[in-house]
Amino acid sequence: MKRIRCLLLTALCALLIAVAPLCASEEEPAPTPPGQDITWLPLEDGLDMAILTFTEKNGEDFSRRISIRALRFDTGHFDVCLYSSRWEGPGVPTLREWAEKKDLVAAINACMYLKDGQTSTGYMRGGENINNGRIVSRYGSFFVASPRVPGLPRAAVLDRNEDDWRTLLPQYDIVVQNFRLMGPDGGQVWPEHGPEHAVASIAEDMNGRILFLLSTDPCSVHDFVSALNAHKNLNLNSAMYVEGGSEASLLLRLAGKIRLWNGMSPATYMLSSRGDDIPLPNILGIRRR
Repeated sequence: MKRIRCLLLTALCALLIAVAPLCASEEEPAPTPPGQDITWLPLEDGLDMAILTFTEKNGEDFSRRISIRALRFDTGHFDVCLYSSRWEGPGVPTLREWAEKKDLVAAINACMYLKDGQTSTGYMRGGENINNGRIVSRYGSFFVASPRVPGLPRAAVLDRNEDDWRTLLPQYDIVVQNFRLMGPDGGQVWPEHGPEHAVASIAEDMNGRILFLLSTDPCSVHDFVSALNAHKNLNLNSAMYVEGGSEASLLLRLAGKIRLWNGMSPATYMLSSRGDDIPLPNILGIRRR
């Protein structure tokens, strides 16, 4: 019996180690509740992190706090890169493997993908490499980066209903299409009682900075948008949904150390459901310029 207890304890410790992220720093930004100035933690020039909190209320007897981790960067300091296992060769790396292989400072999902494990569900192109050449009519956002002509923003989130995307897409090397997260001025475009899961998103603020956003807490996309809208001084201009569920991931890599966050599902709410072993075929990352 004693041996069995020891084995169980060893297994539990191994599980906790497997799901615990490696810290890039002992510092964490103080969580910012709605209505307060956001506490941004400077990580290096042009790169800041914040934790945004929001209380989701569902009737008088139930409420749950959502925490959104926001990683904000200035494209004057960082280049955005798009990688796909379809272009890179055999195997599908994890986000950690992508970051180490490509020397990335931060990374996030580029998009949802089809059952073949490689093809983006929406249009996706990196230079002359095409992952999916079909424009999906029901997807209302495009993330673009690496302009081919001078004078354009180095990266942007385009709203299909507001921007001249047909003209702009050919002028960028990197294009990824997915669901529009919100309408103009943060308008809700998602159903109020949709499915709950982790949410990863990419946004652009009014100053042209790009944000990687992740809620590991299960929530509806409607509530995710409500949480962002509750923090008005984010000054978001536009945002795009990129992934949900346990695959939704965000990575930070500083001084060779990695901090990784994965989505949780309601069934595994207390622990990250799959740790950092999730193969991700298509990712967006940033490198210092």
